[in-house]
Amino acid sequence: MKFNVTVKGIIRKSGKILVVKRSNADDHKPGVWETVGGGMDEKNTPQKSLEKEIKEEVNLKVKIIEPFNVFFFKKDTGEYKVGITFICNYVAGKVKLSHEHSDYKWIEPNEFKKLKSLPSLKKEIANYSKKYEK
Repeated sequence: MKFNVTVKGIIRKSGKILVVKRSNADDHKPGVWETVGGGMDEKNTPQKSLEKEIKEEVNLKVKIIEPFNVFFFKKDTGEYKVGITFICNYVAGKVKLSHEHSDYKWIEPNEFKKLKSLPSLKKEIANYSKKYEK
């Protein structure tokens, strides 16, 4: 069985995190809220791949701080993925969404549980809140 690697970023700014809503045309979990990220480029490190994905999807510059979580899932297409979520600090830019997402919000991490998302991502954000919120 082949696994592809995906990278995600919990982008934080002034105590809030950035979440994006998947396009209704997406081939995996359309219309759900998530953190920014995507497939890892085989020519780059996970961190460089994540920086590239963040620039492409939301037009932001970030500083990657540390890996936070490793996860596994099967896409609706049947593809298996192993993922790494990194903690990222916002550096510069104004959010400009790519075609992959239809909306975005800067939210308090504890607000994420109210959004339509995956149980595993809700758990990840809850764990982030426990570790990083004062």
